[in-house]
Amino acid sequence: MAGKEELIYSGIPTFMGGDFIKEKSIKNYDVVFLGVPTDYGASYRLGAKYAPRQLREYSFWDRVDGLPMYDLDNERYIKTNNLKIADIGDIEVSPTNPTENQNNITDMVCKITKNSFPLICGGDHCITYGSFRGCYKALKEQCPDYEIGIIHYDAHMDIEQDYLNMPDVWHGNIFRKLIEDGYLEGKNLYTIGPRGVVNRKWVDYSKENCINLYTSNKVKKDGIENVMEQIAESNKKKKIKFYVTFDIDCIDMSYIFGTGTPQSNGLPVYDCEISLRALRKLDIIGFDLVELNPKLDDSHSSFVIAAELLFHFLAFGFKRRAI
Repeated sequence: MAGKEELIYSGIPTFMGGDFIKEKSIKNYDVVFLGVPTDYGASYRLGAKYAPRQLREYSFWDRVDGLPMYDLDNERYIKTNNLKIADIGDIEVSPTNPTENQNNITDMVCKITKNSFPLICGGDHCITYGSFRGCYKALKEQCPDYEIGIIHYDAHMDIEQDYLNMPDVWHGNIFRKLIEDGYLEGKNLYTIGPRGVVNRKWVDYSKENCINLYTSNKVKKDGIENVMEQIAESNKKKKIKFYVTFDIDCIDMSYIFGTGTPQSNGLPVYDCEISLRALRKLDIIGFDLVELNPKLDDSHSSFVIAAELLFHFLAFGFKRRAI
């Protein structure tokens, strides 16, 4: 129950123990959590559709209520944000109709964005297409002179083309589709953490569209603080808001087992915490967390990490701004 201390294994598992609400109450909250339990856009190991329910359970002991705290890592006193957080449940899912699902995601995220801050949990990464489009539509309706960009944490670039019999939008082509459909300019896409050996044509496409790539090795060489400072500095004179999409596989596979496409040489968890805190320097309009998969991690430690990352963003990296 919101506002009351409870045992983490009791009560109804809403996100961070927040109120469960209907659409009419969105305007009364700073942050509204939305689950998108789908994985039809995944090309490899399925199970991400079970993530929203699992994440709610592991977020239940976190609160963002303005408490004074002490940062042991940096040896300093800090204070969290004081946020009213609610859970609006999950979108209505049509398992055999990907287009309808994307439209449902867009409609709900647009409603949330107009009155609050949408925090979305997938699901595979294809849900970002509908979520970003919802933020885009809300922003263009209320602030048409603003640009909208994406901070994209991922082991992969996700700018591929159609693949076998996958849906039109699948987890490997989201950002290509957003660019080609006119919702996103490549120069406003910042991808953090990609690695490994990839087809040259994806890198060529990235260069042709001026996508900003911060590979995992580059982040480790330059330092995550410097990377985030570069992004903030290059946009400080622009009228731009950012949508954040955090694919959990951006983190090294030695930390994260519960994801469909893990990859080595990834980012450490601590760097991700620092990066999410640094988002406070940017104007953030929405946030999603994707590709968590409880079927692949019996320990569920991946969800403990994911909940902790969201806490760091909401407690220290989130800054409420009017749309």
